[in-house]
Amino acid sequence: MKVLLMDLDVTNRRRPFPNLALLKLSAYHKSRGDEVFLNFPLCQPDVTYASCVFSWNAKRKASVPDGATVGGSGINLKMVLPPEVEHIMPDYSLYPNVDFSLGFTSRGCIRRCKWCIVPEKEGIIRPAAEIYEFWDRHHSKIVLLDNNLLAAPNWEDTLSDLIREQIQVDFN
Repeated sequence: MKVLLMDLDVTNRRRPFPNLALLKLSAYHKSRGDEVFLNFPLCQPDVTYASCVFSWNAKRKASVPDGATVGGSGINLKMVLPPEVEHIMPDYSLYPNVDFSLGFTSRGCIRRCKWCIVPEKEGIIRPAAEIYEFWDRHHSKIVLLDNNLLAAPNWEDTLSDLIREQIQVDFN
């Protein structure tokens, strides 16, 4: 099967970091023997996924083919990846210039700021994964996407793992 992944947040400028949902979808489909293409298929895809993190890029949904699965915080706050995709090691080769791993060790937040989408999207704070679920050991850096790591019930375990592994961390 041929799978097209569309990152709707890519502009003429470099993307600041890769789309985590697309990294996981790529890993899942490659594990099933599928061919995966990012943004520009070399053939007619059998399946298309599009993801938009930032709401100001939601208008790009118009470029997505009919029948595609479209998600991401910029378009749909309720759509989530199925567990078998959510908990797979991301395929960092999808974005070849990336020299770091990224992921969430917790989801949600203890606060309910009026301007923030996290309470609606993710709910109350809870553990999501250990760093070993998304850390590629070829990378010496991790970008943690947690919304409020120090409020998470697993914060001590997460920090202990990072210290033990001597990983550089960007607390995004």
